[in-house]
Amino acid sequence: MWIVPESLLKNFQALTPTQRIGVVVVLALALATIPVLMMMGKEPTLVVLYSHLEPDDTRSIIQELGKLSVSYEVGESGNVIKVPAERVHELRLQLASLGLPESAGVGFEIFDRSAMGATPFTQQMNYRRALQGELARTISQISQVERVRVHLVIPEKRLFSSEQKSAQAAVVLTLKRGNPLGGSQVQGIVHLVASSVEGLEPGQVTVVDNHGKVLSQNAGDDDAQMTASQIETQRRVEHDLEQRVQSMLDQVLGQDKSVVRVTAPLEFRQVEITEESFDPNSQVVRSENRSQEKVLEQGGSRRVEQGVPGVSSNVPSGQTSGATGGSGQKEAKRKNETLNYELNRKVSKIVEPTGAIKRLSVAVLVDGTYEAGADGKADNSEETKKYTPRTEQEIQNLIQIIKKSVGFNDERGDQIEVVNVPFESTAVPAGEEGITGTVQSIVATWGGFLKPVLFFVLGLLVIWFVIRPVALNLSKPISEPALLASDGLPATVAEVEAQIRETPQEMAIKMAAQNPASAAHVIRGWIKDEQEEKV
Repeated sequence: MWIVPESLLKNFQALTPTQRIGVVVVLALALATIPVLMMMGKEPTLVVLYSHLEPDDTRSIIQELGKLSVSYEVGESGNVIKVPAERVHELRLQLASLGLPESAGVGFEIFDRSAMGATPFTQQMNYRRALQGELARTISQISQVERVRVHLVIPEKRLFSSEQKSAQAAVVLTLKRGNPLGGSQVQGIVHLVASSVEGLEPGQVTVVDNHGKVLSQNAGDDDAQMTASQIETQRRVEHDLEQRVQSMLDQVLGQDKSVVRVTAPLEFRQVEITEESFDPNSQVVRSENRSQEKVLEQGGSRRVEQGVPGVSSNVPSGQTSGATGGSGQKEAKRKNETLNYELNRKVSKIVEPTGAIKRLSVAVLVDGTYEAGADGKADNSEETKKYTPRTEQEIQNLIQIIKKSVGFNDERGDQIEVVNVPFESTAVPAGEEGITGTVQSIVATWGGFLKPVLFFVLGLLVIWFVIRPVALNLSKPISEPALLASDGLPATVAEVEAQIRETPQEMAIKMAAQNPASAAHVIRGWIKDEQEEKV
């Protein structure tokens, strides 16, 4: 049994009723604060188990959590459920084995609970539901996608191919705020769905977002698809050139001392050039035709040599053919030559590559240098720093290295502009940024252990600054009142004053001893006044 000290009890009894009630209330509140703080320190940290749930899924999950005796918290909107952080992964696995939440779509686990006697239509619908759910789960793994729903239209197979209808699909995406999908990612979703469904062509897949905006491009929109691809290619080229220049300037000037912007329109036209040229100075024989005829007459005889020109007909053989007559000598010759020449010809087919840079424009902002002010202080305050622009030689050197890094070409009409301007300094100092990051890292790592310790320290502070002062005040001894004389009360007021304070003579003597100069001055004044009165 706890024994109250006698002095504490005596002091408490000496208080008025109102003071007693106040002391009891303060002590009760202080003592109640300690277990409350301990309970708050032991309260588990709740994290999100599932968000954006449908009402049916929320109800089913709450029922399962109640069966598992798990503490949970439902958000104000009713679509967010929080559970203790140490059990979130375990609960997700257990709920997933039960097919929860169902809003994401049921997968092929639906056939694990197939009932006996299911009709072919039921089996077909279950297969479609499972395929839609599996596709939704796969697409939801993309970081920009928050929720997804997939709708498939799979027609029945026909006997004749001419009567067979093609499959179709629609994908509805709910994207995270500030994280749009790129054109290549949308096409990846289209090809993923088309490759997962039998008889589904990519042109029959439509992808829309939660605002009703069509993200995919059908096969008939080749021009629009090509335009989107060209824009993305141009941005990628510009970003690569910007990073190339920015990284170089950061090494030369320092971090946050320069800003680089590049505009590089690309040539996407497909050009084919066929060129045919002739060289008149270079000739070759294309074809040649020669004919020769020779007639001889001698001694009245006439001999005609016939044959193929240039062969045996032109060679005497000693044989005579034809008639012989007449006299005299006669000879006739005929020669015919035809030569055809061909000029040298060159045929070239040139296909220019697409995506070449038509013109390059580079704009660079460069900060100047800062020097210590007249006071010579080297601190980082703006009052002690003086801005100094960069020299013309420095600007020209920067222009030269930028030209080399981006592949500057005068014939192409490229332009580079470097401007030196003072930057507005609003960045967080490196020391403060490091301290903030360190604190955040410590809280993220040791927050679960620091919370109980913090509340325990708060409880000790309540005991030390609230309960302890009250207990000390109550334990102080009460001063005894002055006892009166045994012979009764004083008869006059003078007697009472004599008992409780000093006489005027004693007070005057004490003051004279403490301040002799003042006492002497007063006495001289009294003597002077008495002499004047006598006179």
